[in-house]
Amino acid sequence: MSMNFRTRAIEMVRNGMDVFDSAGDKVGTVEYVQMGDPGAATTRGNEPGLGGFVGGIADTIVGSEPDVPQPLKDRLVRSGYVKIDGPGLSDTDRYVSADRIATVAGDRVTLSVTRDKLPIED
Repeated sequence: MSMNFRTRAIEMVRNGMDVFDSAGDKVGTVEYVQMGDPGAATTRGNEPGLGGFVGGIADTIVGSEPDVPQPLKDRLVRSGYVKIDGPGLSDTDRYVSADRIATVAGDRVTLSVTRDKLPIED
């Protein structure tokens, strides 16, 4: 599949869809979909915030998406990403970039990578 197909596949992803990795194992369900911004150099200036001490506390409490370290955060914002809610109460949320979505059919998203290759929420 071409990179263009995979990038466009994210447009078919909806909250609540089941997500499976390339090995066929369920990773979780779609919690959030963010279309990419290929022109974004960084996420700076695109995040709402109060700034300073109060803004730091707000970010800690509320968080900002995607909740991963830099420079991965910038890459996900540029490509677009899906936040996956892990199954069960104790499983960790993960992120997948648009280019790692292999197929979207019915209520199922299949990835081109295994679960262990997906970034975990901080």
